Amino acid sequence: MSLFSIILAAVTFCSPVKMEVSLSGNFGEPRPNHLHGGLDIKTQHEEGKAVYAIGDGYVSRVSVNLKGMGNAIYIKHPNGYTSAYGHLQKFAPGIEALVRKWQYQHHCTDVNITLDATDFPVAQGQIIALSGDTGNSFGPHLHLEIHRNDNWNMMDPLAFIPDLLNDSVSPKAHALMVYPQPGEGMVCGETTPQRFDFNGNQLKKQITAWGKVGFGLFADDYMQGSTNCYGVRYTTLLVDGKEVFSSDMDNIPVSDNKQVSLWGDYDYYAKNSEWFLRSFRLPGNTLAFFKTDANGGFVQFNEERDYQVKYIISDFFGNKSEYQFVVKGQKDSISVQIDEKQPVSAGKVAGKIKNPDEPPLIIPINQRQWNEQPVLIFDLKGKSSRVTAHEGYVDDQFVLFDYVKKSSRIICDLRKTPVMPLNRERQLKVLATDSAGHTSTYTTTIFY
Repeated sequence: MSLFSIILAAVTFCSPVKMEVSLSGNFGEPRPNHLHGGLDIKTQHEEGKAVYAIGDGYVSRVSVNLKGMGNAIYIKHPNGYTSAYGHLQKFAPGIEALVRKWQYQHHCTDVNITLDATDFPVAQGQIIALSGDTGNSFGPHLHLEIHRNDNWNMMDPLAFIPDLLNDSVSPKAHALMVYPQPGEGMVCGETTPQRFDFNGNQLKKQITAWGKVGFGLFADDYMQGSTNCYGVRYTTLLVDGKEVFSSDMDNIPVSDNKQVSLWGDYDYYAKNSEWFLRSFRLPGNTLAFFKTDANGGFVQFNEERDYQVKYIISDFFGNKSEYQFVVKGQKDSISVQIDEKQPVSAGKVAGKIKNPDEPPLIIPINQRQWNEQPVLIFDLKGKSSRVTAHEGYVDDQFVLFDYVKKSSRIICDLRKTPVMPLNRERQLKVLATDSAGHTSTYTTTIFY
């Protein structure tokens, strides 16, 4: 554990759930377009589990349908950090009342509001929400993040809740990718990246190399009692006993999410669903958790001898694995000609091109039943781009349509709105706007 993590560990919070904790995802895992900014805590495959504030503070922000977090709560703590809770099903009643008030004031379902310290103070262990499956979630769970207040960097929550779970299982490396640099390096007589699988802690094949070469590692962490695999917290690469690369997945600026494909080999991942994480720095890579030697993590194989290479990988709890192997410097491999890249011909793009001027569709669902039960449902279909906003009105009075989870539908129970039943015909109007700014309006009459 780093000194910084030891210092942070002194700032302890409590668990956000009252159950044995198991993770479906840990902090810093590479994802297709971002680095995972928190812990994914399993909720026994169910929604509706109580979620607790991990420390004293106040609700500083609440969001609905903001990016991937779904329904989310942010609590600002007096120790300089903010905890965030995502994919929630419901807010605690007091928070829900604040959200509803804002939605009706602004005629908007999507919410991203900031609150003052006096609006909703919370104590450690206070129920703030029920867990859910909203936003970009692939099943019921609680997403927990911790950010620094001064720069909003993402922190590993395990440093703040060291007793959240026990882990005695070491991470494991599956394979090595060796990247000869174009026009400057060769690996086993080839100029293209070469994969080498591990057998235990040893490689299955001998590697020969010459010139400028980089390494990448495909590895996962594990925890007892779980079949999930996780990202590796610490990685170190040594060549002839000298450190050429190290990474510590912590204290990550949110802006670094854009660089996940400069660290991970995304092209290989897209085809094979395996992340090889580079142990060298590509141009544009400014990741702060990523350290290299003066050569940017590249290794120059310029002597005909055996080079001793070692990877050390470990998790937050100190469980460690080592992988040591030899790369043979072999000069005669440079005699193979380096191929010029052939130009890629443009292929035909199949499929219908969307008309950029088509407004979204507003489709009523089960309209015949509305007079019997005043629950209004619409399906919003973007034709040229996705629908980003909607509004509903009964006799020009705003009514809130909530999102139907994991769908393009919206729903409004008129009995839960300020519109009073008059037992007569009323005018209903629904508007939908897409990301290109096109707006559609649907108008009809209802009996309410």
